[in-house]
Amino acid sequence: MRIVISDDRFGSSEEEKRIFPYDELIIADCHTEDELIIACDGAEGILLNQAPMTGRVIKTLGSCRVISRYGIGYDNVDLQAAEEMGIWVTNVPDYCIEEVAEHTLGLLLSCIRAIPEKDRAVRSGLWNINRPINRMSGRILGIVGFGATGRAFWEKVQGFSFSAILISDPRGEGKLAALQKKTEGTFGQELFNKTRLVSFDELLCSSDFISFHVPLNESTRHCVNRKSIAEMKERVILVNVSRGAVFDEEALLEGLKNGKIASVGLDVFEKEPLPPDHPLLSLPNVVLTDHSAYYSAESVSELKTRTAENAREVLEGHVPRTAVNHPEIRKK
Repeated sequence: MRIVISDDRFGSSEEEKRIFPYDELIIADCHTEDELIIACDGAEGILLNQAPMTGRVIKTLGSCRVISRYGIGYDNVDLQAAEEMGIWVTNVPDYCIEEVAEHTLGLLLSCIRAIPEKDRAVRSGLWNINRPINRMSGRILGIVGFGATGRAFWEKVQGFSFSAILISDPRGEGKLAALQKKTEGTFGQELFNKTRLVSFDELLCSSDFISFHVPLNESTRHCVNRKSIAEMKERVILVNVSRGAVFDEEALLEGLKNGKIASVGLDVFEKEPLPPDHPLLSLPNVVLTDHSAYYSAESVSELKTRTAENAREVLEGHVPRTAVNHPEIRKK
């Protein structure tokens, strides 16, 4: 059996070696389609990180039975091509929920309190930096996307005294009903009572702070654009920990420069890593991290283990528990 790790992002494969015998595991360093085609030739299972698993690549995978993605997202995989080839695609949808929620809160606080900007100023010899900062309490928080990370972030903001928390999610009613049951009779019930499900447009025009926790698809791509920014409150603060292309970066830059957007915290970008001349790097009211909201030593170990286990599940003849496509339906 030939198992290929397509691109080794983490610098270690100890967890994967516990799942697969050493002589079955091939560690590659693929960044292009052509490199993937060569490295994955004859592979029955592929553990995929960030390499581009396009339809062109997938059509060459005659022996492959599973593409197991390291992570929650799978937008670098052509799902339709995988189905047509009878290849299962799996992911790890819930491995870093707490880390992402904590990172979101860290970005939000950094933006509101201008902490990185003040840190840079103090290091350069300045003091009493006169930058307008408003208090958090009494203001409105908007959360776009109320899946696992959005709900975990909601739980983290207990105690910050927001006047309201607005949720925009197409499946929000069921999620809020479950949340109501969970928080009944607890400290979280007070926060739940301040929480309302609203349309995306209402959230945009009513929120002082907006955090994004949505997958990238046709309905969310560039949902933050010139039109949506124009609908937002003056001096709004935005945080994005989902996917970079949720924001139209040109429109975002305009909003930051003209003062419509007071500050933004970004862990994800349309093109990663950021090129050294990217205009976001020169703006003082931007807090940037390196697509690392997922990271902790524990979360990475869990991710690597579960990615390998997902592949083994398919190779042992089972239907994977975290499948994101259904090739067996196509076969029938």
